[in-house]
Amino acid sequence: MSRAVVVKAPVVLAENGLSPKWSLALSGLSAAHRRDIRNCMRTLTLPPRSILFRQGAPSDTLVVLEDGRVRLLQNQRSGEQFAFGVFVGGTVLGLAALVLDRPRILTAEAIDQVVISVMARNDFVSCTRTVPGFLDNITRLLALLSVENIERSGTLALDDAWVRLGRILISLARNDNSNSCPTITGLTQEDLARMVGVSRAWVGAALCEFETMSLISKRRSLITILQPDRLADFVAAGRDRPPLRH
Repeated sequence: MSRAVVVKAPVVLAENGLSPKWSLALSGLSAAHRRDIRNCMRTLTLPPRSILFRQGAPSDTLVVLEDGRVRLLQNQRSGEQFAFGVFVGGTVLGLAALVLDRPRILTAEAIDQVVISVMARNDFVSCTRTVPGFLDNITRLLALLSVENIERSGTLALDDAWVRLGRILISLARNDNSNSCPTITGLTQEDLARMVGVSRAWVGAALCEFETMSLISKRRSLITILQPDRLADFVAAGRDRPPLRH
């Protein structure tokens, strides 16, 4: 029997600002210097479930997520898996390991089709030395990431699983048509379970409860948020009520 995968922490939501943003790395730079940096990058489109980089691999590129969603995972020797977060367009991935020139500490996997821009480490180092202000911006990004890691750890620990699930559904939902309800596609209940830090069976039962409350509707690989405002209210009030039970 294969070892069960255990998620050891709740997911981090990039939409809440808990991710280093490429826009901050370019802040205050001249248009010419921005072009110099962009000319060192190449853009790739990758299909769903693609691995952008693997834990333990060399940190040989800067990776900027331009569009789509990526989750960061960490596998441990015991077979357990730590779900670090889900991130969206504009996020810089693997920055700390790149700066330190250490192996990747996380695996980055595309949830859906993604567009990324990559820069070789040698070009990144060159830009920090030759583009005025770029190194200062990278330093601020790393400091911001460190502070946010500390600030969010206590907050997330207080959220019960119901609130974490609600937050994740809100975070991942997209509305491609203003006349329709936001939807989540391409994710399984197992995927959601890993993000929330619970079992797949718990997620299945919780989604049924949300459906009974008329907050969502679901079918295979598609969740529709029927009442986004009510779901947001449910999440906001989550710390003020006893945990829901099946």
